[in-house]
Amino acid sequence: MPGRKPRRPPAAATGPRVSSPGTHPDRAQPARSAANSAKVEVLGTRDAQIHEIRPGASGHPDTVISATRDAFDEPGLSGTDGGTEPGGKAGQPEASVLAFPEPPARRRRRYVLVGSGIAAVLLAALFFVVFFSPALALKNLRVEGNTLLATQEAEAALSPLLGTPLALISDSDAGALLGDRPEVESVKVTAVPPSDLVVTVTERVPVAVLQNGSEFLLIDEQGRQLKSVGERGQAALPLIDGGTEAVNSSVFPTVTAVLAALPPNVLGMLDHASAQTVDSVELKLTGGQTVFWGSADANAAKARALEALLLMPPADPPVSVFDVSTPNRPVTR
Repeated sequence: MPGRKPRRPPAAATGPRVSSPGTHPDRAQPARSAANSAKVEVLGTRDAQIHEIRPGASGHPDTVISATRDAFDEPGLSGTDGGTEPGGKAGQPEASVLAFPEPPARRRRRYVLVGSGIAAVLLAALFFVVFFSPALALKNLRVEGNTLLATQEAEAALSPLLGTPLALISDSDAGALLGDRPEVESVKVTAVPPSDLVVTVTERVPVAVLQNGSEFLLIDEQGRQLKSVGERGQAALPLIDGGTEAVNSSVFPTVTAVLAALPPNVLGMLDHASAQTVDSVELKLTGGQTVFWGSADANAAKARALEALLLMPPADPPVSVFDVSTPNRPVTR
């Protein structure tokens, strides 16, 4: 129309209009560059992701930082649609609890403590059974190795051990009960569970006989009286002159040392032993022959020489004297 100014077209916007909730669609919004743009993508009712392009990431326009949130992480939600749980709201999913694994060090420590406790209980039970349970108490005694000591006498002496737990009986316990027996040199006990005990007796070795009135006493090398017998023939050992007083003689240790060196088979062939001095020990055989021994030196060599001479075939005329005083050159006459 005449007199009107023509309308100037609006200035072109430098960027696209972006409308947001609560703003007027015709009102222009500040423009954003592509580097500062962000996009929100709703994936569903449970998961939401935010994708953001880093500003100024030159050379990597598609570099994205993403964040995800699960709706289950919200407190007080129920895990069943439309359901109701204590502490939650109807129609909301249940909150989940994450269980973290136990640290290995703590688990090993717990295993060690439990194992130690079980081992201690078992050890205590075993200790009680072995040392205090009547099931392992001594009920039966068996004596072995005795020839001079009568079995009935040994069992009677050891009877105080009956009822004692086997684990508490030692060699010294049995030895103390038999300590007054001169025949006994040592004692060894062996437990035979559940209730038996074997007592092995080591006796002293008699080497000669002393006459005491009408009885004969068996003595060892030290002159201990081990046992008495009523007849001379019950002891196949040499008789030492002088009776019980012979043990006080100065030559008695020399004679008994010689007899102790002889093997049992030779000792059983002797009838008599005597000595005027320590260098003139003589032995009499049951066959009447004489053995000149001399001193108590080199007893082992003299014993071997005499044993060899006695094993020789009978000579004609018969040998009456065996001289072993020089063992490397024995002489017979």
